[in-house]
Amino acid sequence: MINENYDKLIQYALRILSKKSYTESEMRKKLARYANKRNITGENYIESVIDRLFELDYLDDSQFVKNYVRQRINIKPRGKALIKRELLLKGVSQTLIENIYREIEIDEVKMAIDLLSSRLPRLMKYPIKKQKGKAYQFLYSKGFAKDAIYKAIESCYTL
Repeated sequence: MINENYDKLIQYALRILSKKSYTESEMRKKLARYANKRNITGENYIESVIDRLFELDYLDDSQFVKNYVRQRINIKPRGKALIKRELLLKGVSQTLIENIYREIEIDEVKMAIDLLSSRLPRLMKYPIKKQKGKAYQFLYSKGFAKDAIYKAIESCYTL
């Protein structure tokens, strides 16, 4: 019975990891939910599975954060504040996030300018003052710092 429960949990973990990467915290929650639905009792099974996933390098919060930040910079641009908030919700420690931020160079101004440039055609129907207000709201909602927002607006509206 012991091996059967462990096998169910490890197979489930590997199956979901084949589709998407998870943080350690997210994986713990997923395994706990799966174990509760299947009446698998005992915290030691989940711990054993987590340990095995670390051994196999399928779980690595540091690599997860690096990949997540790069994705948010290149594919779905977001400001540092929003990225940090999203990672904290995923159970990543604040110190790990800050360490990764020191490793990866994030040019918020450039990202904000690029994002705002793609948004400008939609804003053109409004008067200039309202355009700038909407631009500010848009970039702020994407988690950009105020100084990056002001520089992006200045750059896009002084052309």
